[in-house]
Amino acid sequence: MTRKTDQSPVAEAVPANPHISAIKAGRGNLGGSTILGPLSERAIYAGRSVLLADGDVRNRGLSQYSTIFDKYGFPRPASEESGELKRWYTDAFSAAIEKKASLIVDVGGGDRTLEEWANEDNLVQAADAMGLPVTGIFMCGPQPGDIEYLLSLWESQMFKPRRGIIVLNEWAVPVGHKPDNVFAPLYTDSRLLDVDGMDVAFLRIPKLTCMRDVQLSGLSFHDAAEGKNGITGKPLDPMRRWQVQNWLEVIEQNIATANITTWLP
Repeated sequence: MTRKTDQSPVAEAVPANPHISAIKAGRGNLGGSTILGPLSERAIYAGRSVLLADGDVRNRGLSQYSTIFDKYGFPRPASEESGELKRWYTDAFSAAIEKKASLIVDVGGGDRTLEEWANEDNLVQAADAMGLPVTGIFMCGPQPGDIEYLLSLWESQMFKPRRGIIVLNEWAVPVGHKPDNVFAPLYTDSRLLDVDGMDVAFLRIPKLTCMRDVQLSGLSFHDAAEGKNGITGKPLDPMRRWQVQNWLEVIEQNIATANITTWLP
């Protein structure tokens, strides 16, 4: 439909819901699993009930964040066979509904199984009816193929929820290029702004230069920022703690600026 704004009549018509299902989609190698980490944490550390589901059988995605996944994660699928994955998706949604929790779903980049399942089982309608409305977390980078993937997905109607967040992750920007210059054309691309039947918003995610240090520490982002001890028995140094805290704050500010707080768990 239109880009999400404070004045968007479509956005105002979507009621705030205490529970949301946020499902990642898009091509691989755009940092989607990395982004789901802080998006999951912001719900968990705010005391909101959430279930984390990692459907990438070959590579650990959301489940790599063991600090939160070990406590809030749904068991991963046993295999990548299509029938097994579709059963797993159904089970994950059912578990979230029974727990009265929001659901965050990670899938392998480019994996079409979820899209097939969503289409076959009328996911969007079913989730709305069960009180777990879907928000698409659509990863988009600067390459033409990144955009074409999303356009093809929406045109096929396989997975096109009523609300879609187009995530622009600075991690995907080639070295030597400025994110502002790379992403600027996307903000005015009518193919992304005017999606029939879906309200759209952009969410910019800054690059965290000490990401690897946080991952090696075994800490959640919030615990790292608070100076808690990692697996070495020591916290991150003061500068890196500040970087993580600032990164989390900028993400939260960007969510508020995009007016999509109620779109996320």
